[in-house]
Amino acid sequence: MVSEGGVSAPTSIAITGLGSFFGRRLAQRLLELPRPPKIVGIDLRRPWRLEGRIGFHRVDLGDPAAGGKLAEVLVRERVERVVHAAFRRDPTPDVEADHELETVGSIHVMNACAAAKVDHLVWLSSTMLYGARPDNPNFLGEEHPLRGHADAHCVRNRVEAEELLARFRVKHRDLHVSALRFAWVMGPEFEDRVVRHFASPVVTTLLGYDPLVQFVHEEDALDVLERCVLEDHPGTYNVVGPGVLPLSTLLALGGKRALPLPTPLLYRLEHWLSQSRYGDLPAGFYDYLRWLFVADGARGWDRFGEPVYSSREAWISFVSSRRMRRYR
Repeated sequence: MVSEGGVSAPTSIAITGLGSFFGRRLAQRLLELPRPPKIVGIDLRRPWRLEGRIGFHRVDLGDPAAGGKLAEVLVRERVERVVHAAFRRDPTPDVEADHELETVGSIHVMNACAAAKVDHLVWLSSTMLYGARPDNPNFLGEEHPLRGHADAHCVRNRVEAEELLARFRVKHRDLHVSALRFAWVMGPEFEDRVVRHFASPVVTTLLGYDPLVQFVHEEDALDVLERCVLEDHPGTYNVVGPGVLPLSTLLALGGKRALPLPTPLLYRLEHWLSQSRYGDLPAGFYDYLRWLFVADGARGWDRFGEPVYSSREAWISFVSSRRMRRYR
């Protein structure tokens, strides 16, 4: 099978985190190709819609023996490319388990890819890893340090994992790595804590702050992911929709009402709920609605083409789809 870019496409692809939004949707897309590759799902449970359509292996990436088990699977299934999507959709109060999955689990994936001599590793990441800070420049390039956030443990986990990935790349130059840093994802289907926050008709904001906000539409994100899997695009790319808008403008476009609260009051009110539900202090989320963390998408656009949806259009797509749910 040959991709549009003229590069021989893989015949066997493994996806960790098969049950995640991107893992499941990527598998469905690949199955719809005229000559679909063999797909090997890695997770604790197989999504029911994929029953009988793909190979599946139950591997717990938090298990100390996961690296060896995964390497055996990759060798047995003759996997050429691995998509690593096994990251938390939302942080949980079990901070230790989150670290075992996201950081230690990522180490297992890297070691297994090296042991099995996989050709290419596609790594899903986030622009949140740059961190939301008052001294950030207007547009963060891929070389900007990943400063994360001290109060967001899953962001910390993924920063640590990407630092290990950088060392892995140097040591294993024959194994190509594509790291995709997605902006906040919006669309009809995708859901996480960010989406749920913005889905409310009244959106809590921080008094005196109106940061620029950036999104990527779920289908544009999937388009880039699919191309990275089927073609050869090593490197690190910000995957973002063109354009940015102030938070206040987005809320007005969506017909939503802002509820601005003083930062100390909001963080005091949210302290217990945030820790009990997400294992983090409120700043680990709300600082991203306070400070700038807009990423520069030029490198990704040069490689993959400009996305179909701008940040504004991705937001409108999300808002419209939520309104339509009321009539179902």
